[in-house]
Amino acid sequence: MSVEKNIDEFLVPASPASAEIKVKGSRFIASIVAVKSKNEAENVLTDFRKKYYNATHNCFAWRIDENNFRYSDDGEPSGTAGKPIFQVLEGKELNQALCVVTRYYGGTKLGTGGLIRAYSEAAAEAAGNLRIKTLVRTQRMELVFTYDLENLVRRTLTDFKGTIVDSSYSEEIKLTAAVPQSKAALFSERLVEKTNALIRINRD
Repeated sequence: MSVEKNIDEFLVPASPASAEIKVKGSRFIASIVAVKSKNEAENVLTDFRKKYYNATHNCFAWRIDENNFRYSDDGEPSGTAGKPIFQVLEGKELNQALCVVTRYYGGTKLGTGGLIRAYSEAAAEAAGNLRIKTLVRTQRMELVFTYDLENLVRRTLTDFKGTIVDSSYSEEIKLTAAVPQSKAALFSERLVEKTNALIRINRD
C-alpha cells in the first residue's frame, strides 16, 4: 500500500556534504550546501569560486524549489555539467540546495559523454554522503481572541497540526501560529465557524 505524500513537506540538506572522484587525471570535487534563497545561493557560489579560484571550472546547480532553480556549465561544453548536476538534486527531490562541482583538468579530454558521467557521478556521490531533513511549508497567522476561547483555539490548532510560534496575554490573547500551508484556509474557516466569528485572524 502506497503512503500518501504530504504536499507541505519538502527535503533539504541537514549539513554540508562533499565527495571527490578522479577521471583520467581530472579531479572533480563536489560540494552540497543548504541555501534558502536565490541571493544566498549566488553569494555562497561566489565563496566557492574564491576558494577554488585556480580550478579549471566551477560548475553548479541550485534548486530552491520546483520553480526556482539555476544551473551553469561554467565553460564546459553546453549541457555537460550544470544540467547533470541539477538532475541529481531534482532526482533526490532536494530543495534549498546548492551543488558545486569543481574540476581540475588532468590533461585528457573526456568528451561529451565522459563529462556528463563525471559531473553526474561526482554530484551523486556527494548527495549520497548528504544527511537530509524534512521541513514543512507553513502559513503564519496571528490569532486574537478572548480567554474563554483559548482551549477551543488550541484544540483546533492541534487538529490541524499547527504550532504556536509566539504568545501574548493581556486583555485578550494573541497567538502567532504556523499552520501547514495546504490547511491554512480551512483552519481559518473552521476557527471562524467554531468561535461564531469572535476570533480575529491576521495573516502574514
